[in-house]
Amino acid sequence: MALYLVGLGLGSSGYLTRRAMEVIKRSDKVYLDTYTSFFEPGLIEELRTILGSRLIEADRRLLEEDVSRIVEEAGEMDVAILIPGDPLIATTHISIIIEAARRGVEYHVIHGVSACSALISASCLQAYKFGKIVTIPKSGIGVETCYRAILENMERGLHTLILLDTADGGLDIPSAIRMLMRVEDEVGMGLITPERLVICLARIGFGDEFRWAGSLAEALEKSYPPPPHSMIFPGSLHFSEAEALETLLGASPKAIEQHKLPWSIWQRLQKYIANVENALRSLELVDQSSEVREVLDLVDRYLDDSRRFLSGGRSFDSLAAISYAEGLLDCLRMLDRVRFSWGLRRD
Repeated sequence: MALYLVGLGLGSSGYLTRRAMEVIKRSDKVYLDTYTSFFEPGLIEELRTILGSRLIEADRRLLEEDVSRIVEEAGEMDVAILIPGDPLIATTHISIIIEAARRGVEYHVIHGVSACSALISASCLQAYKFGKIVTIPKSGIGVETCYRAILENMERGLHTLILLDTADGGLDIPSAIRMLMRVEDEVGMGLITPERLVICLARIGFGDEFRWAGSLAEALEKSYPPPPHSMIFPGSLHFSEAEALETLLGASPKAIEQHKLPWSIWQRLQKYIANVENALRSLELVDQSSEVREVLDLVDRYLDDSRRFLSGGRSFDSLAAISYAEGLLDCLRMLDRVRFSWGLRRD
């Protein structure tokens, strides 16, 4: 009697491991997670043939709201939950084994091929150069957060894997690009440009998988198979990565040559920090009160925070901190409590 979280791999029967199949065949009850990703119809039919009435297709509500009941069942029989990819990559499923551990129910995790590792492999980029992974939802909620994560990865020279929502038929690559374009129109950080290099991946692990690299302008015009879709925004490219994108994924020499990282934020932040440092060096105290000195101490702390955030790749936090420092100095100057010259001007 135990609970088994079984990784199904990339959604086709060819990625089922022997261990996974052994557990599936001997389980008394089998739940199939039908909302996390896509399956080839042939895989579901194969499972139905093997399991018959023991197979239960489970939606999000069943696996999240009825988890206690499922764990109770696993205390009386062998229960398997079949999950696309590697079971614990999706954080939803971690809560299931936490519940089992709390109830003293034995559990086992049968690992499968994860889409994350497969997509990185399919990109022909070096795995250790990837930064934070982001997901763009079909609703468009939180796309600006994804935009900022991509930009921060790029500022550190890192690649960004972008998973596209699989709900309700899935989000396609052109739609995701247009979402990012709308954010670019609002924030104007220079990330989403027609010549920006992107890797487009669709249905990796399926028989009709699609792999291609080129500019965003070209990506909007490509024809894709149905979802699941993903994208990768490359950071700095090693010459071997550039060669692989051109030779294996069809990127044009022009697309590779035009690949430039949007360093503008990093450069501007260095200027803003230098601006505050110069102001403090030239500063003359008109008011010697403790209140003024407390404000100047706060300026120093915001300046230190900005430097630390920038060195850690947290450019937006760095910008917020240096803006506070500048604002406090300007207030003191307008109140004639201090005198200084900015020296450098913001763009």
